Amino acid sequence: MTGSESTPARRHVLKGAAWAAPVALAATAAPAIAASFERTYTAPRPALTSAQASDTTWTVPTGVTRVRVQVEGAGGGGIDQSQGGAGARVSGEIAVTPGQPLRLIVGAGGSRQRTSATAIVGGGGYGKGGDSPAFPSTGTTNRSRGGSGGGASAILLGNTPVIVAGGGGGGGGSATSGAFTGMQARGGNALASGSDGTATANDSTTNVLARGGRAGTNGTAGTGGPAGTVAVASGTTENARNLVVGNSGGAGFNAAGGNGVQSATTLSLHVSGSGGGGYGGGSAGSSSLRVTRVLSERAASQGAGGGGGGSYLSPAVLGGTMGLASNGANVEGQRIAGSITITY
Repeated sequence: MTGSESTPARRHVLKGAAWAAPVALAATAAPAIAASFERTYTAPRPALTSAQASDTTWTVPTGVTRVRVQVEGAGGGGIDQSQGGAGARVSGEIAVTPGQPLRLIVGAGGSRQRTSATAIVGGGGYGKGGDSPAFPSTGTTNRSRGGSGGGASAILLGNTPVIVAGGGGGGGGSATSGAFTGMQARGGNALASGSDGTATANDSTTNVLARGGRAGTNGTAGTGGPAGTVAVASGTTENARNLVVGNSGGAGFNAAGGNGVQSATTLSLHVSGSGGGGYGGGSAGSSSLRVTRVLSERAASQGAGGGGGGSYLSPAVLGGTMGLASNGANVEGQRIAGSITITY
């Protein structure tokens, strides 16, 4: 979802303690009716191949004055050890009024497609995941890209958010030729930074390091993954290096994750993992590349994981808790969406 949204007067990120009391969400109080919590509504979820968020409305049934909710942000894109980060899992109880509409936005997952030449968009949501940009139309064939970020999920009253569950960051990875071994880099879970990544020569001398993207927290944008480093091993000649700082995420509500960045020379190219969306978007990891010559040219490029998106709990939520979903993608091309469940 895109566009500006209303901003609540008070903003909070859960620090592990339950809220002391609920705040009425409607102007007219409904008669007190004991909640049975025997019925469940599950919001529609985006498909495993869809980057489009689900945006629906659920109307509070007759006689219901309190609901329990669980909201999960979408996972970041990844493969194997370069798994995408998990979205946040945020839950609690909300006082409601019969007939009241709740807007439910379920974030779509990010995706990693290592050699695709076209851009891999981030998952949509209340805060879109960062994109993995397109490769140049010409240049090297030794290419690899990190995953795009997962979108945030949210419950809103009108345009005012009550709960936001941040999305996970995209996983990083490496592209190597010659005598280098690359390390995979996991995307950051919601509220956590992405992993650093290194590419190492066969003499165990670290040659390329990329830094993970920072998480979005408390509505503040995650700053881009710092520039990586290159260590020149004894007896080698360095031909080229390209160290690129990650893109920062967006700030405030409905914030997008930072797009991945490219490091490139004529021999190799890499795109770092992108950030997750949320209440403060996660940043992209940095990307680093180095080409050396001994008897023949060899190249190593490394992209770090993207940071996870931030999450939010309104003071209207009673007994709020925050944890992590188990939805970081580890299959190429797969997108794992978030979810919203209401029990009443």
